[in-house]
Amino acid sequence: MFTRLLRRGLWQRKSRALVALSALTVAATLTAALFNLHLDAQRKIRSEFSRYGPNLMISPRATAPAEVQLLEAGLAEQLRAEFVPDRLTALAPYLYAVVEAKGESVVLAGTWLDQFARLGGFELKAGSPPASTRWRAGPPAPPLSDVQPAPVWVGVGVAQRFELKPGDALRVRYRDNEQTFRLAGVLATGAAEDNQILADLSQVQALAGSPGKLNVILARAAGEATAVEKTVSDLAARFPAAAVNPLRQVTEAEFHVVQRIRWALLGTTLVVLVVTALCVLSTMTALAFERRRTVGTLKALGATEARLAGLFLGEAAVLAVVASGIGFFAGVALARWLGATLFAASITMRWATLPLVTVVTVAVALLGTLLPLRLVRRTQPAVILRGE
Repeated sequence: MFTRLLRRGLWQRKSRALVALSALTVAATLTAALFNLHLDAQRKIRSEFSRYGPNLMISPRATAPAEVQLLEAGLAEQLRAEFVPDRLTALAPYLYAVVEAKGESVVLAGTWLDQFARLGGFELKAGSPPASTRWRAGPPAPPLSDVQPAPVWVGVGVAQRFELKPGDALRVRYRDNEQTFRLAGVLATGAAEDNQILADLSQVQALAGSPGKLNVILARAAGEATAVEKTVSDLAARFPAAAVNPLRQVTEAEFHVVQRIRWALLGTTLVVLVVTALCVLSTMTALAFERRRTVGTLKALGATEARLAGLFLGEAAVLAVVASGIGFFAGVALARWLGATLFAASITMRWATLPLVTVVTVAVALLGTLLPLRLVRRTQPAVILRGE
């Protein structure tokens, strides 16, 4: 009986039911689109920010203003073993040396080349990208030799300054040591690296006569700003001899952009849901007025207010569930279009958002039915039966 009343109530007033269904479908569509866009937009933003390079710097803790400090290379290995990849997505130790090339001074930077590539923050202008198989601590670097020149990468400033291109030989001298390298590529970072030569860490340590020594370690911590701060505090407690500092410009910029996107999407969703609730409210109120005679008759026949309330709430829930199914797929299509247009990102269908969209849509529909329920409760059977 209840199901028949529910079905007949929707069918006999299908025009108003379609209005409510349309409003709920719009709400479900936008909710699904914004939920999917919100999740993938954050992923895309973090992916884009990861290309800007490291957000942590680990340096020696100076004991005197003029004292030159160096880190032990074993610190980088400890960090790799304890914090990569769970807390740190990549880390690159550096040793710098000012060398002479073609009669001019230039900075030679030694690092783990594969980790430099993972940190990102550079654009390959020519040649091949930095790559290296050296990751774990290994045997001492081989003696300097020109028989098989080791590959190096130079910044765009160095390439223009010395008129270099991939494949060229580049000979550098550090004090009494000389070494010939082969240029493998040209990089652009927009920072100091544009005026540096990038080589494998072991080669620079051998050339500078500083085996097992580092100037600084750059790393990228995973997570939002709070997670980065937690990683900084944990690293500082674990390695008290080193100074651990976040590169706040990168970290805070990422945090603020993600927060603004999050609040913009949340605000848009709330506005849409409020407008939808008002639309459902007006539609269900009109339905309640139209059905006063039916409600009065049912009350006269013994129907309880709980039974009548369940009838109205059931109609709203049915419309909301149908709207959720339609709106979810329409919302995914809308999210994909917005992702490609606004963020140049491919948005994936996240089935996990379907229950959330359904709950939100049903909640909006039920909320819009609360006022009509008051009208149902106030309906007096005697007044309706007298035709008043």
